[in-house]
Formats: sequence, C-alpha cells, structure tokens
Amino acid sequence: MNSLPGKQRGVALIVVLLIVAMIAIIATNINSRNQISVRRTINLAQYDQAYWYAISAEELAKKVLKQDLDDADEGKVHRQQYWAQADVVFPAEQGEIGGRISDLQACFNLNALAIETTEVENGQPKLPLPAVQFKGLLVALGMDDFSAERLTHTLKDYIDEDTVASPFGAEDADYESRTVPYRAANTLMSHRSELRAVIGFSQEVYLKLAPYICVIPGYDRQVLNVNTIEVEQAALLAGMFDNKISVGEAESIINQRPGDGYDSLDDFWSNGSISGLRQDKNLESSFSLKSQYFLLEAGAKVDSATFRMQSVLRVGGNNQLDVLTRQYGGQK
Repeated sequence: MNSLPGKQRGVALIVVLLIVAMIAIIATNINSRNQISVRRTINLAQYDQAYWYAISAEELAKKVLKQDLDDADEGKVHRQQYWAQADVVFPAEQGEIGGRISDLQACFNLNALAIETTEVENGQPKLPLPAVQFKGLLVALGMDDFSAERLTHTLKDYIDEDTVASPFGAEDADYESRTVPYRAANTLMSHRSELRAVIGFSQEVYLKLAPYICVIPGYDRQVLNVNTIEVEQAALLAGMFDNKISVGEAESIINQRPGDGYDSLDDFWSNGSISGLRQDKNLESSFSLKSQYFLLEAGAKVDSATFRMQSVLRVGGNNQLDVLTRQYGGQK
C-alpha cells in the first residue's frame, strides 16, 4: 500500500482541522442561539406573569374600594379608608406586586375645560367656572394673571369641540404652523401627559402642574372631594376659589379637617375663610364628599421582569368598580 507524500498528508491534516474548526464554530453558534432562545422564552414568560400579577392588583384594588364604599357613611370617601394606604407591596411567587390608589377627584380634571358657556363678558364669551378655577390654580402656583389666562384659553381651545380660537387661545392654524405640524385635538383627553402637546405648556409648566392635575376619561366636570385633597395640594383649593382665599388659608382648611373627613359639606363651608363665598351655588356644586373615579398605579416584578400599569376605575351601581382605561408603562 502506497503512503501519501508528505505534502498531501499535510494538506489532508489541514482539511481535517478546518472541518473540525467549522463544526466547532457551528456547534457553538447553535448552542449560543439556543441559550438566547431559552432566555427570550423565559423573559416572555416572566413578563407575561408580571402582567397577570398587575391585573390581580387591579382586582384587589376593586375589592378594597368596594368594601370601603360599602362601609362608608352615605358613600363618604376620605383618607383614613383602606384604599388610601400608600405603596402597598405583596410578596408573590418569584416576585412581588405593588400598587397605589389615588382619588381622581382630589385633583383638577383637565377635561372640565371642555365645558362651553353662552355668557358674555366685555363683548367676549365668559370663561366657564372650571376654566376660571384652572386659571386660579396657575396663579396660585406663581404665574402672572395674563400668562395664566392665555394658557387657560389655549388649553380650552385644544379640548373643546369647535375650531374657533378664543382671544388668547390657539386652534388648528397655530398648530399646523409649527416645525412638526399637527392639529388641536378638539376632544377630551385620555391622560394628563397630553397637556405637553398644547402650545405654551412647556416641560417646566407641566412639571409644576403635575401634582395638581389629572384627566378623567370621558368626564368633563370638575368636582373636588374636600375629604381627600392633601395639604400639599393647597394651591388647588385656593384656585378652586379663584384665589379669594390664600394658599396659606387653604392649608389651614385642610389641616383643620377631621381625620375621617367632614361628615357634611355644611361642616366644610362653616370655615370662616370660605363661609362668605357659599352664596355662589355654581361654586358650591364644585365640591363633594364623594368620589366616583380612582387611579390605580400598579407594578409587578417577576425575577428580572417588571410591568407597570395605570388603571382608571369608576364606581358604578351597587358600588361595583369598572375599568375605564388601562395604560401600560410608567407614564407621568
């Protein structure tokens, strides 16, 4: 049997080594892809589990709110009820579930600016009460009167159904002339972050307003629950009275509130700082001891997967809670 010449044996060895190297590379690549695929599958499973944990937080929030409302005296809502506990966290298999419920009637509902009025003042349509109260909030936060009125008109034009710009407002033509053109929404908002699309509401203005404002989807009234507003929101209470009381007086009113809230609106109006303002029946209807809308900010974690969700809950018949909207992610 003839042996291969030395050069041929060397070439054969190189070919074998190349084949082995290619097989090793392919095997490594397959193993790497398998590991990525397994990790992706695990991540999806964990994320999906975190989603269902968040949904379970929503169901728990509905049960807590219903129990509080069932136990409440004539439906009174206040901050000593179970729903008002802050940042509740429950352990769960391979993770945890947390959430916080806030009263959407302890803030200013931006959609209230959609209300129209037929009243005229100085030859111009008179601002409806919610718009006056929003302007009052801006002034209470340190804005000058003219700038506050301009922003109020601009926001009202953005939300209301017509396309006619008010004296200080803005409609489609103003938005279409921007660097990135768009149109005024001319409909109710779904989330307060939409305020950033309104001309004049810069990031600085938005961040200053954020602790005081909210959006209730499909609801265009501004009714403030005087039992759930917090002392840090005193500027909102002052604004609701168009700054006929100072922020300091508003803080005093909130601090004097009983721990379990006022038993009646008469108790609220008996405060000397505001007793003389009650004669305005339209203003009186802006305050309540009850709440119909709540916001749940839920979060869930499973291993390294996290999920955040915001749910707007509405109180229906027999104190049953319905989910109006869900938004996923950590919107501010």
